[in-house]
Amino acid sequence: MTPEKSAVFYRRPGDDHPVIVRAEGCYLWDGSGHRVLDLASGISTTASIGQGRGEIAELMADQAKRLAFIHNSWVTNDRQEELAARYARLAPDGVNKVVFSSGGSEANELSLRLARQYHLANDEPHRWKVISLAPSYHGATMGALSMTGRWDVNSDYEPYLFASQRIPPPVRYRGSFRDLEPKEAGLRAADLLADAIEASGPESVAAFIAEPISPSAGTVVPDPVYWQRIREICDHFGLLMIADEVVTGAGRTGYFVAMDHFGVTADLSNLGKGLSGGYAPLAATLVRDTVAETIKEADRGVSALHTYAGNPIGCAVGSAVLDVIERENLNERSRDLGEHALAYLEEQIGDLPWVGEIRGLGLLIGIEYVQSSEGRERFPASAEVGRTLWEAMWAKGFLLRTLRHSSALVGDVTNFVPALIIDDEQITAGVDALRDTLLEVAPTWA
Repeated sequence: MTPEKSAVFYRRPGDDHPVIVRAEGCYLWDGSGHRVLDLASGISTTASIGQGRGEIAELMADQAKRLAFIHNSWVTNDRQEELAARYARLAPDGVNKVVFSSGGSEANELSLRLARQYHLANDEPHRWKVISLAPSYHGATMGALSMTGRWDVNSDYEPYLFASQRIPPPVRYRGSFRDLEPKEAGLRAADLLADAIEASGPESVAAFIAEPISPSAGTVVPDPVYWQRIREICDHFGLLMIADEVVTGAGRTGYFVAMDHFGVTADLSNLGKGLSGGYAPLAATLVRDTVAETIKEADRGVSALHTYAGNPIGCAVGSAVLDVIERENLNERSRDLGEHALAYLEEQIGDLPWVGEIRGLGLLIGIEYVQSSEGRERFPASAEVGRTLWEAMWAKGFLLRTLRHSSALVGDVTNFVPALIIDDEQITAGVDALRDTLLEVAPTWA
């Protein structure tokens, strides 16, 4: 659809957009009948169980007939109660409370308010500062943007944002941790949090927020010691540890919460995207018992939640998606297919001169491109790596998204994040197409 013919104000108003009219499983069709294999779960890592599931559509219709909406300020609903109980059973030990919202931005912002209530309950009103990573991404609302460590995303809105301190992530491909052993890099990166807390004033810091594995940081998988040390530092200084699991949760990396890979429990864990598989707006914040009890005992709470928090249709969808994940063993499937995809990517494109590093966990995989494997130089923005890859892959019948990062630590990275139902043959086809595409377009980047 051209912008001249559309009444939609696109996020980039001058762009043309294919019109997607139908989806089934991992495939999408546009208005011209062109079919593409979706290797990005609806572009935003959301359509995790495949599209077109009739049983979920029927459930949504049935729920709408029975109870479509009720605000949860003075009442609850059965679907909300059911889903919260299921998430609590899947959460780490010591996490038994859940707050719902409509999306990841809301969930991350809600965790700020919960952190504030926790410190007020502890009679520490001076604690309000938040420390995050740069680069990172936590959402599109003003509070979430304030915590986001991507200047290309939030710089235009600086007058509206609260100040937050940021530290580098445990990236070993570039920067000050380049080529260090994973444990040493993890410890050094984690200790930067302690330095930042001391510099900010330990008595003023409320929380640290980060993604367990961040697409905005190039999908780097840190050594477990990184998160274990972060947990120790948060406990020592009395601040809350917030895990942004909006992308990594709901089976994407092989567990319901990705922090389980590292043996660490966050105080607040925010999940979204894959929780509903894209069938309805849904996000959830998992609240550690120590936080929930402290707020409750002080007779405090979160007085204002968004209109669709705990919506019965959204929660019914969340429960149905969880049924699919459990019935089809998608957590285990993500781990197994992720290993296959990583190995096949390395085999097929790892030797190409433009491929710097392939990394990831489960079906959350990043492929970073460089001008040379020795120097690891990023391509200039003028190379238009993401656009050329998108267009060439689309023409071949594949949807694959590549992000350009403004941070000096990360360059152009393709996010290989297909639905958890994808099969070996589809992965093979996608990787083969990517190799052909790189051989075709990468020489033009120079």
